[in-house]
Amino acid sequence: MLFSNTRLGGKVHDLRIRDGIVIRIAPAGTLEPEPDEEQLSGGWITPPMAEPHVHLDAALLGARMPNRSGTLREGIANWSVLRATLTAEDVAERALRTAEMYAERGTLSIRTHVDTGNLMAVQTLVELKPTLAAQGIQLEVVAFPQEGILRAPDRRAQWEAAVALGVDCVGAIPHFERTTEEGWESVRLAFDLADQHGLKLDFHCDETDDPHSRNLEVVCAQAIDRGYAGRVVAGHCTAMHSYNHPYAEKVMELVATAGVQVVANPLDNVVLQGRYDRYPKRRGITRVDELWRFGCTVGIGHDSVQDPWYRLGQAHMLDPAQMLVHVGQLTGEREMERVVETLWTENHLPFGALPSITEGGAARMLWWPVDTAVALLIERPLPRVFRG
Repeated sequence: MLFSNTRLGGKVHDLRIRDGIVIRIAPAGTLEPEPDEEQLSGGWITPPMAEPHVHLDAALLGARMPNRSGTLREGIANWSVLRATLTAEDVAERALRTAEMYAERGTLSIRTHVDTGNLMAVQTLVELKPTLAAQGIQLEVVAFPQEGILRAPDRRAQWEAAVALGVDCVGAIPHFERTTEEGWESVRLAFDLADQHGLKLDFHCDETDDPHSRNLEVVCAQAIDRGYAGRVVAGHCTAMHSYNHPYAEKVMELVATAGVQVVANPLDNVVLQGRYDRYPKRRGITRVDELWRFGCTVGIGHDSVQDPWYRLGQAHMLDPAQMLVHVGQLTGEREMERVVETLWTENHLPFGALPSITEGGAARMLWWPVDTAVALLIERPLPRVFRG
């Protein structure tokens, strides 16, 4: 295939691929079509997108037990009922279907949280990794204790058993533990377990409107003290929306110093947060613009694909990007560009190095029919996906 006059990075190029390899990148207008070669003109070539935060074990289950109140707590309660009904076949079928939805829309790296309250589901998703890899989809699995590890006697043991099944990351949910002190203790236990198994960490952290929920600073302190820069993700962090400004500035400086990546989940949190407000109602999205100002690394997660927390997900990463632009008031030209570019830059950092498109490298990339970030946000088209 030959791409002519196509944006790649900040310039317009011609690019040829053959047998899944980038054969040539040349100045625009210099490569001639070869016999029987398909040709695309214009548009934009980017690396594939990455999804740093989704729950494949719960995907596509929202219709089975609808969340009537729209709250996070009802979502968790409904999920705890559904979790007991899962079978390995059901988990695998829905996970594969959802992963393919992502891939068809240009996302080829997926990090899923899986509830350690069901070890069968954890094992099933771990065992799907080679199947998905054969389809060009990278999967990472986080052992996520949805209802905490210190709230009931058996939960810590289940969590530890799940981590031993071959997951990629240790998860925790400190704001859901019984007390503030137990939340902080769960953070320390998560780092201990990650040390033991040589794993990364990915927290659901301060997903609440409560300005007194202050677990992120503990995560950052542990990351600094244990040398975990670049290996820790803190998802949601919506309490930061409600922090007083001096404290927020302190925490954002800690996030930058610790090398902790914050992942915002705009679709879920604009729905789930602010439910205890009358009016005005908080948007409940973490301070993305101010995190940028402090030099923090920020990712964007889809979080839910038609699950008990959010019924409307389509596994298209341009949807949370567009929602973040709206609720974060990031409508300046450069702000919109940065939000879109996050999908194939910072979103890949939880998985390792940033992807690149180079001569001789795998043609693992997307071709978009438009050539600007603003056009992507307006039209949200489907890309042509090349899996390399």
